Amino acid sequence: MKKLPSTLPNMILSLGIICLIIAGILALVNVATKDTIAQAETKAKVEAIKEIVPAFDNNPYEEQDTVALESEPRPLIVYPAMQGEQLVGYAIETYTDAGFAGLIEIMVGFDMESQIVGFKVLKHEETPGLGAKIQEWFTSPAPNGDLIRDVRGVDMSKVSPLKVTKDGGKVDAITAATISSRAFIDAIERAYRVYQSLIGEGSPVAQATESSCALPEREVIDSLFNTMLPAYRLVDKAKSGATDDGTPWLTQSYGTNDMSQTTGLLVVTTSDNDYEGRCLPMLVCFDNSGALTAFAIADVNATGKLLSISRNYGGNPESATAKPSKSSLIGKKVTASSLKLREDGGAIDAVTGSTVSSRAILQGIARAQRIFVEASANESTK
Repeated sequence: MKKLPSTLPNMILSLGIICLIIAGILALVNVATKDTIAQAETKAKVEAIKEIVPAFDNNPYEEQDTVALESEPRPLIVYPAMQGEQLVGYAIETYTDAGFAGLIEIMVGFDMESQIVGFKVLKHEETPGLGAKIQEWFTSPAPNGDLIRDVRGVDMSKVSPLKVTKDGGKVDAITAATISSRAFIDAIERAYRVYQSLIGEGSPVAQATESSCALPEREVIDSLFNTMLPAYRLVDKAKSGATDDGTPWLTQSYGTNDMSQTTGLLVVTTSDNDYEGRCLPMLVCFDNSGALTAFAIADVNATGKLLSISRNYGGNPESATAKPSKSSLIGKKVTASSLKLREDGGAIDAVTGSTVSSRAILQGIARAQRIFVEASANESTK
């Protein structure tokens, strides 16, 4: 084979071919190792969960959910730990961008008494021998009882917000790595805020906009009601108001198509905030005895996840023809206390991977049930 002349164009061509070959090899290696890397990361998280929460017998990784915090750029992943039907703790995948080298990802475990059971550093690029000592330093004894170093067993309800001693707090920072220590605390506090939202303390989740919580237009209400309960029609003029927390509502009686009798009440209100911090309008129907007859999300922009969850609990725009699922609430007399997830001390299973949105829909139905009870009481006193 004739050797190419050593000219600039030929050199550029040769280098280009070499670069293409190397790029191809790297692409093949990436494809070949992508699944292996993902499996390794999953395994690391599963093992971390086992180490940092009380003993459990469910599969927290498969039951994971996300929680969005107000003014935060990304949601946190939550892994609930169950023992039998009892919620025993949460593993929360948290992060901070305040590390000396930027991003640090940590898994923090809490029991149901606000105590940190343990933590595991998942990813960091801190300086070896300094900031990289986070896992070792914050699981070792403090030099005296006035300082906090080992965070395991710390009751966050009593010490939050945590601060390093240089900032007037009690946390003993890593020697020569105060920035990394502050970053660690930032990640812990972020996880604790999510924990508080899960157990019902405070309101750290992202707030829904006013427009997303508005009730739908009259035409939407009429159309969706006719789809949910085609054998019935709305018969009375609508009444409207707001709950004590300012949530708007609308009620209207419905009856048989032949107008022979009034058989129930439609309540239009909103869900609680979903995993993206939005509350969405809901139509919830009860018969005169208080049994749930139909419900649906009334927002055309609602996510598929929310619609899927509502169907799981029996809400379906075509509920008259759809077969109720095992977890369907249709036909049952529900109360605010009975509409609770197992994670919250109730008896209802959350849809896998969607605890926050499941809770939002159930709490929306609970709100509608309270409005129904109050409306029924007012009618009986007339």
